[in-house]
Amino acid sequence: MNQQQKGKIQLFFGGFAERYKSASEYFAEVSFDFVSGRKTYSGTLRKIDSGFEYSFSGKRAANDLSEGLNYLLEDLLKYDSAVVRYKERGLTTELQADGRNVKILKREEANEVIAPQASKKEYQIDLRKASKLMTALGYCDKDGKLRNDMIRKYNQTNHILSLVSDLFDGKNDITVVDCACGKSYLSFVLNYFLWEEKRIRAHFVGIDISPKVIEASKKIAADLGYTNMEFICEDLRTYESDFHPDVVVSLHACDTATDMALGYALRHKAESIICVPCCHKELIEQYKIEEFEPITGHGVFRTRLNDIITDGLRALKLESEGYKVRCVEFCSPIDTPKNLLISAKKISSENRTAKDLYYNLLSQWHVMPSMEYYSAIPTAESESNDW
Repeated sequence: MNQQQKGKIQLFFGGFAERYKSASEYFAEVSFDFVSGRKTYSGTLRKIDSGFEYSFSGKRAANDLSEGLNYLLEDLLKYDSAVVRYKERGLTTELQADGRNVKILKREEANEVIAPQASKKEYQIDLRKASKLMTALGYCDKDGKLRNDMIRKYNQTNHILSLVSDLFDGKNDITVVDCACGKSYLSFVLNYFLWEEKRIRAHFVGIDISPKVIEASKKIAADLGYTNMEFICEDLRTYESDFHPDVVVSLHACDTATDMALGYALRHKAESIICVPCCHKELIEQYKIEEFEPITGHGVFRTRLNDIITDGLRALKLESEGYKVRCVEFCSPIDTPKNLLISAKKISSENRTAKDLYYNLLSQWHVMPSMEYYSAIPTAESESNDW
């Protein structure tokens, strides 16, 4: 290849190296094809435990990506033309070089799938691009076709993402903590969405008390190559992280587990919260509202009012702590009666008016939600200040 192209190729390779430094957890590999006459010779540059491995006419170890790219450049210049592909999760940047030109192309992953949704509707998760993820999570079958029994869940997932997408605007390099993560469906989808669709770097931490679901989540992450995820088997009632959670997620955490998640978010001053509560039991025997007693004598009405009181107090508590709160139904109650989405974004240190109203209601209704306890557990920093 023309030596005059060397400087251009080095410049682009420098861009690859910088890209790796800023988003190493999304790196897959570098693959390449060299052409001489009618023959094509292929090789790879992959990450291994001790650094990188350059494979072409044998294997050579490299301390870092830049050294491996130097090996590649040295070989590349001996051939008529070359194609070098820098592969990340969901995106390939391709360098094409010959004796006349050097150019860069970008290509997103896409797979042919059969999706029953209307083509004009906008979806946050495109099945053509995300079939590997959606198959791993059970939305699609092994052929990439959306399963009939998962169509509603797929639509729900997309709607949740559309409702919370603005919480991530202007963000990068964030930490997302999934409290009572279970099988971590929302975290896996968010992981895909933030990187593949919004190009936001994020580190995910899933916390659950069940070793079984933690191991299941670890396996899915390993199968998908999602190296920016970790899962911790801990009790949310006592767990304290040594990092700042930018976003706290809680999807269908049962009863007071939702309060544990919200309490964790408040203790650590999370910037944003995404919460879908599940069943509500704690306050049903506590609350006493004389005006409603003729109605709440019927158990079904007492239960329904309990749901509203529980989540209403949760929302008001968040407002009192300086969050702008949004409460919406993210799907039809026919799909699931637990269809409330509470999203919150920190905008101030506190809201004194909301705080006074919140504690007045606790007194009037004779209730003490667990969220009060879990949000007041001192962190290591506050303990050191004899709080």
